Amino acid sequence: MRSKEHELCERKFEHNNNDVKEVKSAFNEIRSEKDATNNTIFRLQQDLDDLYDRHIDLQTRSMRENLIFTGIPLQEKDEQTEQTEKIIENFMVEQLKLNRPAEYERAHRFGKEYIERNRDGSVKFTTKPIVCRFRNFKERETVRKAARELRDTGFGISEQFPKEINDRRKTLWPFFQEARRQGKKAFFRRDRLFVDGVEFFPPEKTDHQNPGATRQQPRRNYDDEGARPKSTQGKNNGRRSKKGH
Repeated sequence: MRSKEHELCERKFEHNNNDVKEVKSAFNEIRSEKDATNNTIFRLQQDLDDLYDRHIDLQTRSMRENLIFTGIPLQEKDEQTEQTEKIIENFMVEQLKLNRPAEYERAHRFGKEYIERNRDGSVKFTTKPIVCRFRNFKERETVRKAARELRDTGFGISEQFPKEINDRRKTLWPFFQEARRQGKKAFFRRDRLFVDGVEFFPPEKTDHQNPGATRQQPRRNYDDEGARPKSTQGKNNGRRSKKGH
């Protein structure tokens, strides 16, 4: 006959075995729920990325007819829109050598004021960027292509992009310059750089070069002058500084 102690041990073992099965079952259920949650999060992240891309694309399209003009002196501190538009019209004829001002919808100053200084540090003039929206893309391109007339003048013209696009272009700008120095054909298509007809991808920084660095995310409104860094030092060899507040 089995002793009572032996029967008691068997009952405890069976009870514990049932507990283990219940725990395993609960664990499997939790794991299934976790997997389902992870899948949901993954799909939501994909949807969010797609929505973000659409948002940037819409922003970019809305700026398609815009150009940013820099280095043009403020006529007066409280320059009115009508004055700014007249300045742009004169600029297109006098500086860009166009036969007539390109057709545009509106033009206005934006962003921070900058002080253009002479070599001795004295103030030459104050300036703020001007954004101009043209009647259509063809008119805009006429002005953009005429920007070659501004070489060594201290003035600048650039396309307007969302900040995210500008940041990507600025990251690629040193590689664009190097390709040009090597006599290669290099150009931008929005935020993508092409060298000799092939899209260029910058090398990733290693942890040794930049400790703690991670790969730069291609994603993630516009405050600066444009995507392309420009020197404001022309024939006058002036200096530009932000106006103090």
